[in-house]
Amino acid sequence: MEITEVIKKAYAAGASDVHLLFGRPVMLRINGTMSAYGTEVLQQMDLNELMTICLSQDQKKTLEETGEIDAAVSIPGLSRIFVNVYRQQGMYAAAIRLLAPDVPSPGELAVPESVVTLAQESKGLVLINGEAGSGKSTTTASLLNEMAGKEAKSIITIENPIEYLLSPGKSIISQREIGIDTSGYAEAVRASRRQDADVVYIGELPDTETIMEAILTAEAGHLVISSLYTCRTEDALHGLICSLPPDRREEMQKRLAEILKGVVTKKLLPRNGTKGRIAVYEIMLSDKEIRERVAAGRISEVTALIEQKQESGMQTMDGAILSAYMRSEISAETAVSCALDQDRMKNRMKVYTL
Repeated sequence: MEITEVIKKAYAAGASDVHLLFGRPVMLRINGTMSAYGTEVLQQMDLNELMTICLSQDQKKTLEETGEIDAAVSIPGLSRIFVNVYRQQGMYAAAIRLLAPDVPSPGELAVPESVVTLAQESKGLVLINGEAGSGKSTTTASLLNEMAGKEAKSIITIENPIEYLLSPGKSIISQREIGIDTSGYAEAVRASRRQDADVVYIGELPDTETIMEAILTAEAGHLVISSLYTCRTEDALHGLICSLPPDRREEMQKRLAEILKGVVTKKLLPRNGTKGRIAVYEIMLSDKEIRERVAAGRISEVTALIEQKQESGMQTMDGAILSAYMRSEISAETAVSCALDQDRMKNRMKVYTL
């Protein structure tokens, strides 16, 4: 089978991911659910075709040496795809993430206005988080594209690999790929401070050194945007603080509190009664009380503060889920199963449905 034709039909079917495994049919993930694409099984020549399309000779060598490689490529006439090729049972397999043909606008993604405003900060640290497949990279690309179109800025992205190709608009955008344009995240973030960047987007914060460099870059007056694989604000803050050097943790969490502007967490839920999914967001915007809690390491108190400050644009994940249920966008079953506190969600829903 022709891999480009499979990818074309996967786009037409609204799939988010394509899975290729030798001896098995192609599998598509549509609206979060896996299903087979026909009955024809993949042959090694099909996977070889994918590697020819997606991987350079250097990347193929890395794949042979390490057993896995990430790549992002543009398919002529289609769009851009993110590919992870890996070895299993001595054979190659691949997972392909299908990216939108064009970077959607924040309006098209229904990004809350408080999140759009947060991304317009002139300096500090903004985290945009979510579980794998939640669309956090798409949301971030949307916000960066919006920013570039409205203001003349110097924007540097550091990614592994580069997912969306951003439009410069009024700005200048340098997109740097780990392993091709720079040796590593920490080195690239450190270098950005010498590259006259207004905004630095770090695709992930994989280690202590990168986190420290991100904090230093925000302290130096740049806007730093990055992400973590977490499902709520507390998890993101705990993860950051636990990654700080133990002997400097108290000092660094105080510095983190000063530069942290906000934490956004995105989740996709199945839409009520129809195909498709909707996005809900937990939003924490830093203020005096939240800075005090972060500086003192009292992270477990942050969610309660978010819940108290809805008038300022904040909301908890469970609050966002409840709102989606009240708008009839999701079912009661979805609201309960996706809530962080399921018992409380059941009780809150009873109050609103009496």
